[in-house]
Amino acid sequence: MRLCVFGSEGRMGRLIRDEAGDSVVACYDRVPPGTPPEVRLPDDVDVILDFSLPSAWGDLDLLMSPSRAALVTGTTGLGPSHMEMLDRWAGERAVFASANMSRGIYVLGRLLELAGRMLSRDFSLEVVEIHHGGKVDSPSGTALKLADIWESFAGQGVRTMGRSGSVGPRKPVEIGMHSLRGGDVAGEHQLHLLGEGERLVLTHMITGRRTLALGALRAAEFLIGKEPGLYSMDDLMNGDRK
Repeated sequence: MRLCVFGSEGRMGRLIRDEAGDSVVACYDRVPPGTPPEVRLPDDVDVILDFSLPSAWGDLDLLMSPSRAALVTGTTGLGPSHMEMLDRWAGERAVFASANMSRGIYVLGRLLELAGRMLSRDFSLEVVEIHHGGKVDSPSGTALKLADIWESFAGQGVRTMGRSGSVGPRKPVEIGMHSLRGGDVAGEHQLHLLGEGERLVLTHMITGRRTLALGALRAAEFLIGKEPGLYSMDDLMNGDRK
């Protein structure tokens, strides 16, 4: 498997380079000045691993345009225009997109599905996520995905990003979203399901980013030989169980 790392100088990019070793045949932090064919992906790249910023996706699009290499992306903070780019790329190549490459987070989401099916009529959800001080987007992409899962059972909620001042009683449709930043925390997500007389807390903690790097490399292996399309952790985890 021959890999290209895009966003190669960021925390995740450097870690993936270390873990993948000689499998990495090209690295880009941003595309250097020039236009195709002056700037192009090496012909022997099988999979591009992208852990960059949404603002770098114009460069990523430029880099990929002559190629049909598969793409694994863990970039978060995406807007509607970036989702359109993902859909376009998935029409050309196999694309794996996940805000979190941890299998444990995937299982946390499945547990939330089960809780939502049983409790969403009578319980409230508060999401707390903790990350290192260098993280630029808030709330985390994973926290937003977990809120999406709850809403698939509870209905569309009102997402409250923290609380300050005299905000009044909590509305039944509220989903509280709380972001803590500091230190070198790789990632922690807490789900507080609050009912009358009881509270259920589900927590996932990543103790090091190596977990995420290994997950990204697992996703790259998964994409080898796949048809164009948009793949997710659902596809990877179901494939792992076969």
